[in-house]
Amino acid sequence: MASTSESSALFSNFRAYYFETPLYEPKKATGQQIKSFLENSLTMDGYCPYCRRSSTFYRATGTTRNFSDTYFEQLEEFREDSLLCARNRSAHVIHVYSLINQGMVQKVGQFPSFADIAIDESKTYSKLLEAEDSAEFHKALGLAAHGVGIGSYVYLRRIFERLIWKRFKEYKDAEGWSEAAFKPLAMKERIELLRNHLPDFLVKNARIYSILSLGVHELSETDCLAFFPVLRQSTVWILEQDKKKQEELAQQRDLEQAIAQFSPERMDGAAK
Repeated sequence: MASTSESSALFSNFRAYYFETPLYEPKKATGQQIKSFLENSLTMDGYCPYCRRSSTFYRATGTTRNFSDTYFEQLEEFREDSLLCARNRSAHVIHVYSLINQGMVQKVGQFPSFADIAIDESKTYSKLLEAEDSAEFHKALGLAAHGVGIGSYVYLRRIFERLIWKRFKEYKDAEGWSEAAFKPLAMKERIELLRNHLPDFLVKNARIYSILSLGVHELSETDCLAFFPVLRQSTVWILEQDKKKQEELAQQRDLEQAIAQFSPERMDGAAK
C-alpha cells in the first residue's frame, strides 16, 4: 500500500485526484490539505468528455471554516463537486462525490464516470498507435479506471515490448544485428543497443520497463494504481516522440534520396 507521504503528495495535486484517481481509492491527507480541498476555488486542465479534448475546468470556492488542522483531520463529511468546463460552463459539467473520513479522502462517485472519461480520452492517442497497440492502450486505461492496476501494467508492458522489437526488426539488417543474439538480452541491454533509434525519453528512462515488470509480478493493486498516471503519460510521451522521430527520419531519407538522384547535365564532370 502507498505510504502516507506518497498519498499526501498525490492528493495535494487536485487535478490528479479529479481526473486520474479511480473510485474508492483512499487518499491520506493532512488537515491543511483537507481545508484547501473544502474551501479553495480551483482551476485545472483535464479531458472534457463533451468537447472530446483537453479543456480548463473550474471549481467554485467552498465555505470558509476557521478551525484548526486537527478539526479537519477528524472531520467526517460527504462532498459534491461540480467541475465546469471553460468552453461551456452550463452543460459541460463533471460531477464528483467524495467522502472525507478522519484524514482520508475517497472518491465515491462520479458522472460521467471515470472509466468513460479515461476510455474516451484514449481515443485521442489512437493516431500514435497501430491497431494492436491502440486496443491494448485502451484496455490499460479501462482496467485502471475500474481499479485494476496490475492488469493495466500488463498491457502497457506489451506496448513497450512491441516498440522495442519493431525498431530492432526495422534496423537489424542495416546495423548487422543478429536476432539470435538479441533475444537473450535484458531489456536494459536491448534499449542500449537501440538507443540511436529510440525516443530520447525512453532511453533516459529505461527503468519504466522495470517498474512495469515489478507491477506485474510484485506490487499491490494500490501501488500499481497510485503510479499508473505517471506510466500512462510516459507511454504517451514515448509514442509521441517515436512518431516524431520516425517522421523526421523518413523526411531525411526522402531528402537524401532526392539529393543523390539529382544529376543535371551541367554537373557532369563536376566533383562528386
